[in-house]
Amino acid sequence: MNEQIKAALASYGRSVIGAATALYASGVTDPQTLAYSLLGAIVPVVLRAANPNDTAFGRLPSVEDIDAAVKSAKILKKPAKKAPAKKKSGGGGKPQQML
Repeated sequence: MNEQIKAALASYGRSVIGAATALYASGVTDPQTLAYSLLGAIVPVVLRAANPNDTAFGRLPSVEDIDAAVKSAKILKKPAKKAPAKKKSGGGGKPQQML
């Protein structure tokens, strides 16, 4: 089993536990209603899996697409901006009088 499927199953398990706990804590003890929490818990996991931009376990681009993008990428380097030099205090000005 690959890592992506393990991550999806772990996410589904957390969703099931959360949904069943919420129903049970609110006083729902009907087994059929609690079983519906299994169905409700899979909805967020399916939505994430269907999202092509989800890097956790969404649909990812093919290796060929990534290679083509890397080869066509242009690297632009900008010179680093230097902070302006601070003026040094030479201790000028009026000397203070000692008492």
